[in-house]
Amino acid sequence: MLKSKALWGLVLGFLALHVALAVSIPLVEDEAYYQLWATVPSAGYYDHPPMVAWGIAAGHAVFGKTLLGARAAFVLVVALVTLLTFRIAWLFSRDEVTAFRAALYGAVMLPFAALGFAATPDAPSVLFWTAAVWALAEVLVGGTVWWWLLVGLFAGLGVLSKFTDLFFGLALVIWLASSKAGRGWLKVWQVWAGALIGLAVLVPFLRWNMAHDWIGFERQFGRIGDDAAFSLADFAGFWGSFVLLVTPLVFWLALRSVWSGRVPSVLIWLSAPIVLFLTYQATNSLAGGQWLVPVYPTLAVMAALGLRQDQTSGWLARLAAPVALTMAALVLVLGFWPGRVLVGGKPFTQVRGWDGVTTDIQAVMAREGASWIATDAYGLTGQMAHYFGDAVPVWSMTGPERYLFRGPLPAELCTAKGLFISRAQFPEGVPYFTQSAGLADVLRREGDRVLVRYGVAVVQGVRACAVTE
Repeated sequence: MLKSKALWGLVLGFLALHVALAVSIPLVEDEAYYQLWATVPSAGYYDHPPMVAWGIAAGHAVFGKTLLGARAAFVLVVALVTLLTFRIAWLFSRDEVTAFRAALYGAVMLPFAALGFAATPDAPSVLFWTAAVWALAEVLVGGTVWWWLLVGLFAGLGVLSKFTDLFFGLALVIWLASSKAGRGWLKVWQVWAGALIGLAVLVPFLRWNMAHDWIGFERQFGRIGDDAAFSLADFAGFWGSFVLLVTPLVFWLALRSVWSGRVPSVLIWLSAPIVLFLTYQATNSLAGGQWLVPVYPTLAVMAALGLRQDQTSGWLARLAAPVALTMAALVLVLGFWPGRVLVGGKPFTQVRGWDGVTTDIQAVMAREGASWIATDAYGLTGQMAHYFGDAVPVWSMTGPERYLFRGPLPAELCTAKGLFISRAQFPEGVPYFTQSAGLADVLRREGDRVLVRYGVAVVQGVRACAVTE
Protein backbone atom coordinates (compact mmCIF):
# COMPACT_ATOMS: atom_id res chain seq x y z
CA MET A 1 0.00 0.00 0.00
CA LEU A 2 2.75 2.44 0.93
CA LYS A 3 4.30 2.03 -2.52
CA SER A 4 1.22 3.16 -4.44
CA LYS A 5 2.12 6.52 -5.98
CA ALA A 6 -1.46 7.04 -7.13
CA LEU A 7 -2.76 6.54 -3.59
CA TRP A 8 -0.27 8.96 -2.06
CA GLY A 9 -0.99 11.49 -4.79
CA LEU A 10 -4.69 11.24 -3.91
CA VAL A 11 -4.07 11.53 -0.17
CA LEU A 12 -1.59 14.38 -0.36
CA GLY A 13 -3.62 16.26 -2.97
CA PHE A 14 -6.72 16.33 -0.80
CA LEU A 15 -4.61 16.96 2.30
CA ALA A 16 -3.22 20.12 0.69
CA LEU A 17 -6.70 21.22 -0.39
CA HIS A 18 -8.15 20.68 3.06
CA VAL A 19 -5.33 22.51 4.80
CA ALA A 20 -5.86 25.46 2.45
CA LEU A 21 -9.59 25.46 3.19
CA ALA A 22 -9.01 25.00 6.92
CA VAL A 23 -6.88 28.13 7.22
CA SER A 24 -9.04 30.33 4.98
CA ILE A 25 -12.66 29.57 5.90
CA PRO A 26 -13.88 30.82 9.30
CA LEU A 27 -15.41 28.42 11.80
CA VAL A 28 -19.09 27.58 11.53
CA GLU A 29 -21.18 27.77 14.69
CA ASP A 30 -20.82 24.12 15.71
CA GLU A 31 -17.06 24.19 15.23
CA ALA A 32 -16.77 27.28 17.41
CA TYR A 33 -18.96 25.62 20.04
CA TYR A 34 -16.77 22.48 20.04
CA GLN A 35 -13.70 24.70 20.25
CA LEU A 36 -15.15 26.12 23.46
CA TRP A 37 -15.39 22.56 24.77
CA ALA A 38 -11.70 22.09 23.99
CA THR A 39 -10.74 24.88 26.40
CA VAL A 40 -11.63 22.44 29.20
CA PRO A 41 -11.10 18.84 27.99
CA SER A 42 -13.54 16.59 29.78
CA ALA A 43 -14.64 12.96 29.82
CA GLY A 44 -18.06 13.99 28.55
CA TYR A 45 -20.25 16.81 27.26
CA TYR A 46 -23.97 17.35 26.90
CA ASP A 47 -24.36 17.23 23.12
CA HIS A 48 -21.85 14.58 22.06
CA PRO A 49 -19.12 12.29 23.39
CA PRO A 50 -15.76 14.02 23.94
CA MET A 51 -13.58 12.97 20.98
CA VAL A 52 -14.25 16.15 18.95
CA ALA A 53 -13.07 18.31 21.85
CA TRP A 54 -9.99 16.15 22.37
CA GLY A 55 -9.13 16.47 18.67
CA ILE A 56 -9.39 20.25 18.76
CA ALA A 57 -7.36 20.41 21.98
CA ALA A 58 -4.63 18.31 20.35
CA GLY A 59 -4.55 20.65 17.36
CA HIS A 60 -4.37 23.68 19.64
CA ALA A 61 -1.42 22.12 21.46
CA VAL A 62 0.51 21.85 18.19
CA PHE A 63 -0.66 24.86 16.15
CA GLY A 64 -2.06 27.20 18.78
CA LYS A 65 -5.58 28.61 18.95
CA THR A 66 -5.78 29.18 15.22
CA LEU A 67 -8.06 27.94 12.47
CA LEU A 68 -5.49 25.29 11.60
CA GLY A 69 -5.17 24.36 15.24
CA ALA A 70 -8.91 23.81 15.53
CA ARG A 71 -9.07 21.70 12.37
CA ALA A 72 -5.68 20.00 11.98
CA ALA A 73 -6.69 16.72 13.59
CA PHE A 74 -9.78 16.47 11.42
CA VAL A 75 -7.90 17.18 8.20
CA LEU A 76 -5.55 14.35 9.14
CA VAL A 77 -8.51 12.08 9.87
CA VAL A 78 -9.78 12.36 6.29
CA ALA A 79 -6.35 11.38 4.97
CA LEU A 80 -6.25 8.36 7.28
CA VAL A 81 -9.73 7.28 6.21
CA THR A 82 -8.60 7.28 2.58
CA LEU A 83 -5.64 5.06 3.45
CA LEU A 84 -7.85 2.69 5.43
CA THR A 85 -10.39 2.49 2.60
CA PHE A 86 -7.59 1.48 0.21
CA ARG A 87 -6.38 -1.20 2.62
CA ILE A 88 -9.84 -2.68 3.19
CA ALA A 89 -10.52 -2.94 -0.53
CA TRP A 90 -7.08 -4.43 -1.14
CA LEU A 91 -7.57 -7.09 1.53
CA PHE A 92 -10.82 -8.23 -0.06
CA SER A 93 -9.61 -7.99 -3.66
CA ARG A 94 -5.81 -8.34 -3.62
CA ASP A 95 -5.89 -5.91 -6.51
CA GLU A 96 -4.27 -2.48 -6.34
CA VAL A 97 -6.48 -1.00 -9.07
CA THR A 98 -9.63 -1.99 -7.17
CA ALA A 99 -8.17 -0.70 -3.91
CA PHE A 100 -7.26 2.65 -5.44
CA ARG A 101 -10.70 2.95 -6.98
CA ALA A 102 -12.26 2.43 -3.54
CA ALA A 103 -9.99 5.07 -2.01
CA LEU A 104 -10.83 7.48 -4.83
CA TYR A 105 -14.59 6.92 -4.55
CA GLY A 106 -14.42 7.54 -0.81
CA ALA A 107 -12.26 10.64 -1.13
CA VAL A 108 -14.59 12.34 -3.63
CA MET A 109 -17.77 11.90 -1.59
CA LEU A 110 -19.03 15.35 -0.61
CA PRO A 111 -18.50 15.15 3.18
CA PHE A 112 -14.84 14.31 2.58
CA ALA A 113 -13.95 16.16 -0.62
CA ALA A 114 -15.75 19.44 0.05
CA LEU A 115 -16.00 19.52 3.85
CA GLY A 116 -13.09 17.34 4.90
CA PHE A 117 -11.52 20.22 6.82
CA ALA A 118 -14.35 20.76 9.32
CA ALA A 119 -13.97 20.03 13.03
CA THR A 120 -17.05 17.93 13.77
CA PRO A 121 -17.81 14.68 15.63
CA ASP A 122 -18.45 13.00 12.27
CA ALA A 123 -14.74 12.93 11.37
CA PRO A 124 -13.53 10.72 14.27
CA SER A 125 -16.78 8.75 14.04
CA VAL A 126 -15.95 7.83 10.43
CA LEU A 127 -12.30 7.19 11.26
CA PHE A 128 -12.91 4.69 14.04
CA TRP A 129 -15.80 2.94 12.26
CA THR A 130 -13.59 2.50 9.20
CA ALA A 131 -10.63 1.45 11.34
CA ALA A 132 -12.80 -1.20 13.00
CA VAL A 133 -13.87 -2.50 9.57
CA TRP A 134 -10.20 -2.59 8.57
CA ALA A 135 -9.17 -4.55 11.68
CA LEU A 136 -12.02 -7.00 11.07
CA ALA A 137 -10.93 -7.41 7.45
CA GLU A 138 -7.41 -8.22 8.67
CA VAL A 139 -8.94 -10.93 10.86
CA LEU A 140 -11.13 -12.43 8.16
CA VAL A 141 -8.59 -12.32 5.33
CA GLY A 142 -5.36 -12.89 7.23
CA GLY A 143 -6.77 -15.07 9.99
CA THR A 144 -4.71 -13.42 12.74
CA VAL A 145 -7.00 -13.47 15.77
CA TRP A 146 -5.15 -10.70 17.63
CA TRP A 147 -6.74 -8.13 15.33
CA TRP A 148 -9.93 -8.70 17.31
CA LEU A 149 -8.42 -6.61 20.09
CA LEU A 150 -8.18 -3.65 17.72
CA VAL A 151 -11.71 -4.24 16.46
CA GLY A 152 -12.94 -3.74 20.02
CA LEU A 153 -10.66 -0.77 20.67
CA PHE A 154 -11.73 1.08 17.52
CA ALA A 155 -15.40 0.31 18.13
CA GLY A 156 -15.13 1.82 21.61
CA LEU A 157 -13.28 4.90 20.36
CA GLY A 158 -16.01 5.30 17.74
CA VAL A 159 -18.65 5.54 20.45
CA LEU A 160 -16.45 8.15 22.18
CA SER A 161 -16.76 10.11 18.94
CA LYS A 162 -20.49 9.88 18.28
CA PHE A 163 -23.34 7.68 19.49
CA THR A 164 -23.99 6.69 15.87
CA ASP A 165 -21.05 4.30 16.16
CA LEU A 166 -23.05 2.16 18.58
CA PHE A 167 -24.52 0.69 15.41
CA PHE A 168 -21.15 -0.82 14.53
CA GLY A 169 -21.13 -2.82 17.76
CA LEU A 170 -24.76 -3.80 17.25
CA ALA A 171 -24.08 -4.88 13.66
CA LEU A 172 -21.04 -6.89 14.71
CA VAL A 173 -23.00 -8.68 17.43
CA ILE A 174 -25.76 -9.51 14.94
CA TRP A 175 -23.21 -10.85 12.44
CA LEU A 176 -21.44 -12.92 15.10
CA ALA A 177 -24.68 -14.40 16.39
CA SER A 178 -26.63 -14.83 13.15
CA SER A 179 -24.19 -15.82 10.42
CA LYS A 180 -22.39 -19.13 10.09
CA ALA A 181 -19.08 -17.36 9.55
CA GLY A 182 -19.66 -15.16 12.58
CA ARG A 183 -20.65 -17.94 14.97
CA GLY A 184 -17.39 -19.69 14.27
CA TRP A 185 -15.53 -16.81 15.89
CA LEU A 186 -17.47 -16.95 19.16
CA LYS A 187 -15.12 -19.67 20.38
CA VAL A 188 -12.11 -17.36 20.06
CA TRP A 189 -11.26 -15.64 23.32
CA GLN A 190 -9.76 -12.61 21.56
CA VAL A 191 -13.27 -11.73 20.36
CA TRP A 192 -14.43 -11.39 23.95
CA ALA A 193 -11.24 -9.63 25.00
CA GLY A 194 -11.77 -7.10 22.21
CA ALA A 195 -15.30 -6.49 23.46
CA LEU A 196 -13.95 -5.85 26.97
CA ILE A 197 -11.39 -3.39 25.60
CA GLY A 198 -14.15 -1.56 23.74
CA LEU A 199 -16.17 -1.29 26.93
CA ALA A 200 -13.15 -0.30 29.01
CA VAL A 201 -12.39 2.81 26.95
CA LEU A 202 -15.96 3.95 27.59
CA VAL A 203 -15.71 3.79 31.39
CA PRO A 204 -14.64 7.44 32.00
CA PHE A 205 -17.38 8.65 29.65
CA LEU A 206 -19.98 6.48 31.38
CA ARG A 207 -18.84 7.67 34.80
CA TRP A 208 -19.14 11.29 33.67
CA ASN A 209 -22.69 10.69 32.47
CA MET A 210 -23.62 8.83 35.63
CA ALA A 211 -22.32 11.77 37.69
CA HIS A 212 -24.46 14.15 35.62
CA ASP A 213 -27.74 12.22 35.65
CA TRP A 214 -27.06 10.64 32.24
CA ILE A 215 -27.73 13.90 30.42
CA GLY A 216 -25.64 12.93 27.39
CA PHE A 217 -27.69 9.79 26.84
CA GLU A 218 -30.94 11.61 27.53
CA ARG A 219 -30.02 14.28 25.01
CA GLN A 220 -29.29 11.88 22.16
CA PHE A 221 -31.63 8.96 22.82
CA GLY A 222 -34.47 11.26 23.82
CA ARG A 223 -34.79 12.24 20.16
CA ILE A 224 -35.81 8.72 19.17
CA GLY A 225 -39.19 9.11 20.82
CA ASP A 226 -40.07 12.31 18.97
CA ASP A 227 -42.43 10.59 16.55
CA ALA A 228 -44.51 12.50 14.03
CA ALA A 229 -46.80 11.67 11.15
CA PHE A 230 -45.18 10.22 8.06
CA SER A 231 -43.98 12.89 5.67
CA LEU A 232 -43.14 11.86 2.13
CA ALA A 233 -41.11 15.04 1.72
CA ASP A 234 -38.98 14.31 4.81
CA PHE A 235 -38.51 10.67 3.80
CA ALA A 236 -37.49 11.69 0.28
CA GLY A 237 -35.22 14.33 1.77
CA PHE A 238 -33.42 11.70 3.83
CA TRP A 239 -32.76 9.41 0.87
CA GLY A 240 -32.09 12.32 -1.48
CA SER A 241 -29.45 13.77 0.84
CA PHE A 242 -27.93 10.31 1.30
CA VAL A 243 -27.56 9.81 -2.45
CA LEU A 244 -26.24 13.33 -3.04
CA LEU A 245 -23.65 13.14 -0.27
CA VAL A 246 -22.37 9.75 -1.44
CA THR A 247 -22.74 11.19 -4.98
CA PRO A 248 -25.21 9.56 -7.38
CA LEU A 249 -22.89 7.43 -9.52
CA VAL A 250 -20.89 6.08 -6.59
CA PHE A 251 -24.16 5.29 -4.81
CA TRP A 252 -25.47 3.44 -7.88
CA LEU A 253 -22.25 1.48 -8.24
CA ALA A 254 -22.41 0.44 -4.59
CA LEU A 255 -26.05 -0.58 -4.95
CA ARG A 256 -25.30 -2.63 -8.08
CA SER A 257 -22.42 -4.31 -6.31
CA VAL A 258 -24.67 -5.42 -3.46
CA TRP A 259 -27.19 -6.83 -5.91
CA SER A 260 -24.45 -8.58 -7.89
CA GLY A 261 -23.29 -10.66 -4.95
CA ARG A 262 -19.68 -9.60 -5.45
CA VAL A 263 -19.46 -7.84 -2.09
CA PRO A 264 -18.32 -9.77 1.02
CA SER A 265 -21.42 -10.36 3.07
CA VAL A 266 -19.78 -9.05 6.24
CA LEU A 267 -19.66 -5.54 4.76
CA ILE A 268 -23.40 -5.68 4.18
CA TRP A 269 -24.01 -7.01 7.70
CA LEU A 270 -22.00 -4.15 9.18
CA SER A 271 -23.82 -1.47 7.19
CA ALA A 272 -27.39 -2.72 7.18
CA PRO A 273 -28.53 -2.00 10.78
CA ILE A 274 -27.74 1.74 10.72
CA VAL A 275 -29.20 2.16 7.23
CA LEU A 276 -32.38 0.28 8.13
CA PHE A 277 -32.84 2.09 11.44
CA LEU A 278 -32.40 5.56 9.99
CA THR A 279 -34.66 4.67 7.09
CA TYR A 280 -37.31 3.78 9.65
CA GLN A 281 -36.51 6.92 11.63
CA ALA A 282 -37.09 8.98 8.50
CA THR A 283 -40.66 7.69 8.32
CA ASN A 284 -41.69 9.46 11.53
CA SER A 285 -39.14 12.20 12.20
CA LEU A 286 -36.51 14.31 10.55
CA ALA A 287 -33.36 12.43 9.57
CA GLY A 288 -30.48 13.39 7.33
CA GLY A 289 -28.31 11.38 4.99
CA GLN A 290 -25.27 12.82 6.78
CA TRP A 291 -26.15 10.64 9.77
CA LEU A 292 -25.04 7.65 7.70
CA VAL A 293 -21.58 9.07 7.04
CA PRO A 294 -19.73 6.35 9.04
CA VAL A 295 -20.66 3.78 6.36
CA TYR A 296 -19.65 5.96 3.40
CA PRO A 297 -16.11 4.51 3.12
CA THR A 298 -17.59 1.00 3.25
CA LEU A 299 -19.91 1.96 0.40
CA ALA A 300 -16.86 3.09 -1.57
CA VAL A 301 -15.28 -0.32 -0.99
CA MET A 302 -18.48 -2.02 -2.12
CA ALA A 303 -18.63 0.09 -5.28
CA ALA A 304 -15.05 -0.77 -6.19
CA LEU A 305 -15.31 -4.49 -5.41
CA GLY A 306 -18.39 -4.81 -7.60
CA LEU A 307 -16.51 -3.49 -10.62
CA ARG A 308 -13.86 -6.21 -10.63
CA GLN A 309 -15.88 -8.53 -12.86
CA ASP A 310 -18.41 -6.09 -14.28
CA GLN A 311 -17.54 -5.16 -17.83
CA THR A 312 -20.83 -3.31 -18.38
CA SER A 313 -20.13 -0.46 -15.96
CA GLY A 314 -16.91 0.84 -17.48
CA TRP A 315 -18.29 4.27 -18.32
CA LEU A 316 -19.88 4.57 -14.88
CA ALA A 317 -16.60 3.69 -13.23
CA ARG A 318 -14.78 6.33 -15.26
CA LEU A 319 -17.38 9.06 -14.69
CA ALA A 320 -18.11 8.49 -11.00
CA ALA A 321 -15.10 10.39 -9.65
CA PRO A 322 -15.23 13.34 -12.12
CA VAL A 323 -18.94 13.83 -11.44
CA ALA A 324 -18.34 13.74 -7.69
CA LEU A 325 -15.42 16.17 -7.94
CA THR A 326 -17.55 18.54 -10.00
CA MET A 327 -20.24 18.43 -7.31
CA ALA A 328 -17.64 19.10 -4.59
CA ALA A 329 -16.21 22.02 -6.56
CA LEU A 330 -19.68 23.51 -6.97
CA VAL A 331 -20.29 23.24 -3.22
CA LEU A 332 -17.03 25.02 -2.44
CA VAL A 333 -17.34 27.71 -5.12
CA LEU A 334 -21.02 28.49 -4.63
CA GLY A 335 -20.96 28.12 -0.87
CA PHE A 336 -17.76 29.94 0.01
CA TRP A 337 -17.25 32.41 -2.82
CA PRO A 338 -15.38 35.31 -1.20
CA GLY A 339 -17.16 38.63 -0.77
CA ARG A 340 -20.52 37.56 -2.15
CA VAL A 341 -23.30 35.22 -1.02
CA LEU A 342 -24.20 32.88 -3.87
CA VAL A 343 -25.90 30.21 -1.74
CA GLY A 344 -27.65 31.12 1.49
CA GLY A 345 -28.33 29.04 4.55
CA LYS A 346 -26.18 26.99 6.90
CA PRO A 347 -23.27 26.53 6.97
CA PHE A 348 -22.36 28.99 4.22
CA THR A 349 -23.66 32.22 5.79
CA GLN A 350 -22.26 31.30 9.21
CA VAL A 351 -18.69 31.99 8.08
CA ARG A 352 -19.26 35.48 6.64
CA GLY A 353 -19.17 39.04 7.92
CA TRP A 354 -17.43 38.51 11.23
CA ASP A 355 -14.71 41.14 10.87
CA GLY A 356 -17.28 43.90 10.54
CA VAL A 357 -19.66 42.76 13.25
CA THR A 358 -16.94 42.12 15.82
CA THR A 359 -15.55 45.61 15.20
CA ASP A 360 -19.03 47.05 15.76
CA ILE A 361 -19.49 45.06 18.97
CA GLN A 362 -16.14 46.21 20.32
CA ALA A 363 -17.14 49.82 19.66
CA VAL A 364 -20.46 49.39 21.48
CA MET A 365 -18.74 47.72 24.45
CA ALA A 366 -16.23 50.57 24.73
CA ARG A 367 -18.97 53.19 24.52
CA GLU A 368 -21.19 51.51 27.12
CA GLY A 369 -18.42 50.41 29.46
CA ALA A 370 -19.36 46.73 29.15
CA SER A 371 -16.75 44.19 30.26
CA TRP A 372 -18.29 40.91 29.11
CA ILE A 373 -20.73 39.43 26.57
CA ALA A 374 -23.89 37.49 27.39
CA THR A 375 -25.71 35.32 24.83
CA ASP A 376 -28.72 33.03 24.61
CA ALA A 377 -27.73 30.43 21.94
CA TYR A 378 -24.93 27.88 21.94
CA GLY A 379 -23.77 28.64 18.39
CA LEU A 380 -23.59 32.35 19.07
CA THR A 381 -21.79 31.67 22.34
CA GLY A 382 -19.19 29.65 20.48
CA GLN A 383 -18.72 32.30 17.80
CA MET A 384 -18.40 35.15 20.28
CA ALA A 385 -15.92 33.15 22.36
CA HIS A 386 -13.93 32.37 19.22
CA TYR A 387 -13.69 35.93 17.96
CA PHE A 388 -13.15 37.65 21.30
CA GLY A 389 -10.86 34.96 22.73
CA ASP A 390 -9.51 35.48 26.21
CA ALA A 391 -9.87 39.26 26.03
CA VAL A 392 -13.63 39.33 26.72
CA PRO A 393 -15.52 36.76 28.84
CA VAL A 394 -18.45 35.23 26.95
CA TRP A 395 -21.21 33.35 28.80
CA SER A 396 -24.57 31.97 27.83
CA MET A 397 -27.65 32.75 29.90
CA THR A 398 -29.47 29.64 28.64
CA GLY A 399 -28.79 25.90 28.50
CA PRO A 400 -26.51 25.53 31.56
CA GLU A 401 -26.25 21.80 30.87
CA ARG A 402 -24.25 22.62 27.74
CA TYR A 403 -21.53 24.32 29.77
CA LEU A 404 -20.95 22.00 32.70
CA PHE A 405 -17.29 21.79 31.72
CA ARG A 406 -16.85 25.52 32.38
CA GLY A 407 -18.26 25.60 35.86
CA PRO A 408 -20.54 28.36 37.16
CA LEU A 409 -20.61 31.94 35.94
CA PRO A 410 -17.70 33.83 37.54
CA ALA A 411 -18.92 35.78 40.56
CA GLU A 412 -17.48 39.06 39.31
CA LEU A 413 -19.75 38.95 36.25
CA CYS A 414 -22.91 38.74 38.35
CA THR A 415 -22.88 42.50 38.91
CA ALA A 416 -20.58 43.68 36.11
CA LYS A 417 -22.00 45.62 33.19
CA GLY A 418 -22.24 43.45 30.11
CA LEU A 419 -23.49 43.42 26.54
CA PHE A 420 -26.28 41.00 25.74
CA ILE A 421 -26.32 39.79 22.11
CA SER A 422 -29.10 37.69 20.61
CA ARG A 423 -30.73 36.81 17.31
CA ALA A 424 -34.04 37.61 18.99
CA GLN A 425 -35.49 40.96 20.03
CA PHE A 426 -36.42 41.77 23.64
CA PRO A 427 -38.58 44.91 23.53
CA GLU A 428 -39.77 44.36 27.10
CA GLY A 429 -36.24 43.99 28.43
CA VAL A 430 -33.85 41.05 28.69
CA PRO A 431 -35.38 38.60 31.19
CA TYR A 432 -32.05 37.18 32.40
CA PHE A 433 -30.98 40.45 34.06
CA THR A 434 -32.37 42.83 36.66
CA GLN A 435 -31.33 45.80 34.51
CA SER A 436 -31.31 46.05 30.73
CA ALA A 437 -31.52 48.80 28.15
CA GLY A 438 -31.94 48.07 24.49
CA LEU A 439 -29.46 49.46 21.97
CA ALA A 440 -29.41 49.69 18.21
CA ASP A 441 -29.18 46.33 16.44
CA VAL A 442 -25.83 45.14 15.18
CA LEU A 443 -25.77 43.71 11.66
CA ARG A 444 -23.59 40.96 10.25
CA ARG A 445 -23.23 41.63 6.54
CA GLU A 446 -21.60 40.32 3.41
CA GLY A 447 -21.39 43.20 1.01
CA ASP A 448 -24.81 44.82 0.83
CA ARG A 449 -26.62 41.76 2.12
CA VAL A 450 -27.65 41.57 5.78
CA LEU A 451 -27.02 38.01 7.00
CA VAL A 452 -28.08 38.30 10.64
CA ARG A 453 -29.60 41.12 12.68
CA TYR A 454 -28.53 40.86 16.31
CA GLY A 455 -30.53 42.40 19.10
CA VAL A 456 -28.22 44.17 21.56
CA ALA A 457 -28.75 45.46 25.08
CA VAL A 458 -26.54 46.75 27.84
CA VAL A 459 -27.26 44.62 30.91
CA GLN A 460 -26.36 44.23 34.57
CA GLY A 461 -27.40 42.01 37.48
CA VAL A 462 -27.63 38.34 36.44
CA ARG A 463 -30.83 36.90 37.92
CA ALA A 464 -29.40 33.37 38.01
CA CYS A 465 -26.74 34.54 40.45
CA ALA A 466 -29.40 35.45 43.02
CA VAL A 467 -30.90 31.95 42.67
CA THR A 468 -27.59 30.20 43.35
CA GLU A 469 -26.52 32.39 46.25
